[in-house]
Amino acid sequence: MKSKQILFILLIILIITGCNKEKAEDSNKNLSFSIAEELPVPEPSGLDMTFDEKGFWVVSDENSTIYLIDSWGREIKSFKVDGDDLEGITVIDDTTLAVVLERTREVVVLDTAGNEIKRIKLNLEGELNSGLEGITYDPAQKRFYILNEKKPKLLLTLDENLNELRRDTLNFSKDVSGIFLDDIKNNLWILSDESQTIYKTDLTGKPFEEFKIKIAQPEGITLNKNRTKLYIVSDNTNSLYVFNLE
Repeated sequence: MKSKQILFILLIILIITGCNKEKAEDSNKNLSFSIAEELPVPEPSGLDMTFDEKGFWVVSDENSTIYLIDSWGREIKSFKVDGDDLEGITVIDDTTLAVVLERTREVVVLDTAGNEIKRIKLNLEGELNSGLEGITYDPAQKRFYILNEKKPKLLLTLDENLNELRRDTLNFSKDVSGIFLDDIKNNLWILSDESQTIYKTDLTGKPFEEFKIKIAQPEGITLNKNRTKLYIVSDNTNSLYVFNLE
């Protein structure tokens, strides 16, 4: 092979390698929070914005309590849930919520006054402390997306009556600890506590973008309706972190 041909092939390889490196760097970005607000919630392990976006619903895995807090982090009200180890919460509509209980693998639907409407137990095995970790709801398709933390890491899809439709194994992180559905772009934001990373995935859990964050034990994630702000709670610092996405 002539030297010019060899040089040409090497040049093509360098160009392809450089493009792949740029793509990898572009899909793995760092996010820094702009605000950190301490919450009156011990060990917050999940959150979602209220239906009117004037505050947040937050769950505590320490005392099995749901808290309603305003946009300044002040408690408006709270109520207990029958069960232990709350690990995720989602808003269904302006009067209805759903939460997950890690150890018992249960999904509980309640009204915003704390009255239980429905409860089901999912068919999941594994270690008690490696169970359900997050829940989010798609109001258009009337589907729930639920995470199992690890051993195995799973994304479960349920219909509006909490019947399981499918389950997908997740292999992109050390664990999974929070989830939010973007029903505008039809994808999921999945949080990993141990990897300290946010992953954007399709609705079957296939990742296509990731963001590194520096927060100890991030365990709950949500976005505002305009998708301009991202919110995360830390089980370790009892704080709410705000990220600007614009």
